[in-house]
Amino acid sequence: MNEILLGNCENVLKNVEEESVHLTVTSPPYYNAKEYSHWPEYKDYINFLKNTFKEVYRVTKPGRMCVVNLSPVIEPRKSRSHESRRLAIPFHFFSLMENMGWKYIDDIVWVKPEGASINRNGGFFQHRKPVAYKPNIVTETIFVFQKPSDFLIDKVVRSYEGDILEDSLVADGYERSNVWEINPMTRSKHLAPFPQELSDKIIKYYSYVGDVVLDPFIGSGTTAISCVDLKRQYLGIEIHQEYKDLAEERIQNTHNANMIIVETNKEKEQFLEYWNPETNSVI
Repeated sequence: MNEILLGNCENVLKNVEEESVHLTVTSPPYYNAKEYSHWPEYKDYINFLKNTFKEVYRVTKPGRMCVVNLSPVIEPRKSRSHESRRLAIPFHFFSLMENMGWKYIDDIVWVKPEGASINRNGGFFQHRKPVAYKPNIVTETIFVFQKPSDFLIDKVVRSYEGDILEDSLVADGYERSNVWEINPMTRSKHLAPFPQELSDKIIKYYSYVGDVVLDPFIGSGTTAISCVDLKRQYLGIEIHQEYKDLAEERIQNTHNANMIIVETNKEKEQFLEYWNPETNSVI
């Protein structure tokens, strides 16, 4: 596996083998909120999500998860005589997924520092007049869905053993609640970067070493980098050549960095074989 495919995910996913993916981790493009994505109307955007996640459902193995990060989007007002409109994308997406057959498992609240949000509170801060109150938005929603199966999740867990199971165990310090405080990624050539800490946690909590992880909106490749670090296989889809190139460059740099660490550890192990700690000298 371990590849990024170029093209529109609605079409590219049709060529992915049925029930070949263990986990999907993704954050769909914002609706007309960034210059890299545009749909004529909101209904077209929702239809795009429906078509995409219908294919994700097809390629997902029964009993396995699809984890999606979303947030509401404010549609700017056309003029001073118009109102802006806040689109409740997570809520619309939730109904879409349930109607498609996905089983709701959990929702996680991603909390970002207030300084990372757009200031909606400025006017109210000045005049303090009720009804005009607008809070700064510092959260995004992460939905966890499961493709239904005729067996319990215990069967999935019991299907892994030996070194794979041992290497996949989640260490201490994991998130114990559904509220995750994670800083957004700020240094990126992508306009809507996905923090690696977020993809690391999702991949560690919902997959095993060697599993195939799909990201149909892979952008600058953060999900793939998490897979490389955590010994999972990745399959990404990206519609823009420049972001595909950026993702592949970042992934290669991660591969190289990991190789250096491995080689250094081997050299250390070989050195310690001949080192006498009592005399602080080579045997």
